[in-house]
Amino acid sequence: MAEILKKIINHLNNNNLSEAFILCENNKDKKIDHIILNIKGVILFKEQKFNLAKIEFLNSIQSDKTFIDPYKNLLKLNLKIQDFKSAIEIGKKILELEIKKDPISYFNLALAYDLNKDYKKAIELYKTVETLDFKEKKILFNNLAKCFLGNQNIHEAKNYYLKALEFDQDDKIIINNLLILFLRIGDRDKAEYYYKKAQEIDENYIEFKLNKSEYLLSRNKIDDAINHLRKIINETKNYVAYTKLSKFYSMIGDSEKSEKIIDEALNKYPNQKDLKCTKGIHYLKKGEFEKGWEFYEFRDSVFKDNLFENLKTWSGEDLKDSTILVTSEQGMGDIIQFSKFLINLSPICKKIDFLLFDKLLPIFKKQFKNINICSKNEVINNNYDYKISLGSLNRYFFKEKSSNSSDLINFSEEKKKNWESIFNNKKKNIGLTWSGNFFGPKEPTRSIELKKLDKLINLDLNFYSLQNEIWDRDKKYLSNSNIIDLSNQSFADIIGIIQNLDLIISTDTFFLHLACICNKETWGLISFDADWRWYEYYKYNPYKTLKIYKQTEYNNWNEVVNSIYSDLKKKFSIE
Repeated sequence: MAEILKKIINHLNNNNLSEAFILCENNKDKKIDHIILNIKGVILFKEQKFNLAKIEFLNSIQSDKTFIDPYKNLLKLNLKIQDFKSAIEIGKKILELEIKKDPISYFNLALAYDLNKDYKKAIELYKTVETLDFKEKKILFNNLAKCFLGNQNIHEAKNYYLKALEFDQDDKIIINNLLILFLRIGDRDKAEYYYKKAQEIDENYIEFKLNKSEYLLSRNKIDDAINHLRKIINETKNYVAYTKLSKFYSMIGDSEKSEKIIDEALNKYPNQKDLKCTKGIHYLKKGEFEKGWEFYEFRDSVFKDNLFENLKTWSGEDLKDSTILVTSEQGMGDIIQFSKFLINLSPICKKIDFLLFDKLLPIFKKQFKNINICSKNEVINNNYDYKISLGSLNRYFFKEKSSNSSDLINFSEEKKKNWESIFNNKKKNIGLTWSGNFFGPKEPTRSIELKKLDKLINLDLNFYSLQNEIWDRDKKYLSNSNIIDLSNQSFADIIGIIQNLDLIISTDTFFLHLACICNKETWGLISFDADWRWYEYYKYNPYKTLKIYKQTEYNNWNEVVNSIYSDLKKKFSIE
């Protein structure tokens, strides 16, 4: 090793960054230029001079394209600055250069996909890491659990959280994650176990304190949950507590207090985007669309700006000679409902590419004239003049009496024919969904426990489960019922199934929206704390085939179930 390198490394080990950098600058040995440039990048990275560090790492790579250290450092830097697209590209290059599989390289690339919300690819790489000699098993398993959650695989998520916990029985983050998970899937016994464990470890840990309110809510102790959050606000001024408190007031129908809490929070935390978005939802519930859509812009979009950071966001400019990329929303129901605004956008621009989740491509492909329906891989390297998220089109085109989403899409009869033979034509056939995404923010209130629909299910009708996921609390009832389980079909097959049914009964899930754009008569079970789109202030119904049955009080489905029971008997002439 050159003498100068020894001195530089010695300074680095003693955190004498300035001295180490000066020595790097004074290096005259061209043979070690690539090493020196990489070390300069490391020093600048440590000093949080990220742009300058990036230049040095790139210079090091240019000096010797086979020298792997600057690639690895550049990957870490891109993760740090949240440039996940670049991190992924660098990570792929590292795997090409490495002769032997390095678990850290695979882990960092998996992390880049993970943070970019490409959970499928992240899981694949994390699973590779699992087969290698990776020391940080707890972190690996926790990350795998998180990705499985993101990919809607609740059972694998649970298994990996439990695996992670084996390495540290008192890990606060993992225990908190398990508490939330069991609360969401309705396993009260397990939720109580991890709640008590959390209290034993550190009852003052802020995440435990916040989720105590969710635990109290799961026990139907809404007043206790509200008082608990009030106490947190008084003690910590935590803005998340404000958000939860606002949500709880909304649940019990006190919209005035709910909005007041958000206003109070915004006064203290004026730059918090999720608070601004919640304020926007309050405006939308009141039918104040202009203000509502303005604040709605602060929501998180699925394809974040780091993926298309160089694209200008469209804000009403003339699009006559311009191309625009429209990106997807968080929820698939949102995508279906808001896709109608593509029709408004199409006549005023040169070209539209609509970026969709892969699993929705079969539904939308070739459904819109002059609009290209694309996957992420198809748009990543294209040039556009503008970008806009699908939900942001509401700001320009949403009208109370706008066209129905169900007027847009016409599905072929091919899939319908494939499923015709399984249905019993001697009885009427009813499709049923009663819960959505386990971790949806409104799921605990918008879902209904399956056994509460027992009155309907015992009617002389054929019921078919169209669920994607079955909550643990519902599995026993389902297995002992006469419901025919058609869960976990492809979306194309679900469309075929829906076309063969006489009626769909659904809570506020993606399937409700899908049934409606199939022009199938649909009865919607809507919670008391309904999403803004179902709010009675302006009587807006986005679908011509939808009949809404809405709770009149928090956590009480009896009236809704009784109304549907009576209407089913009338509709199908059941004694």
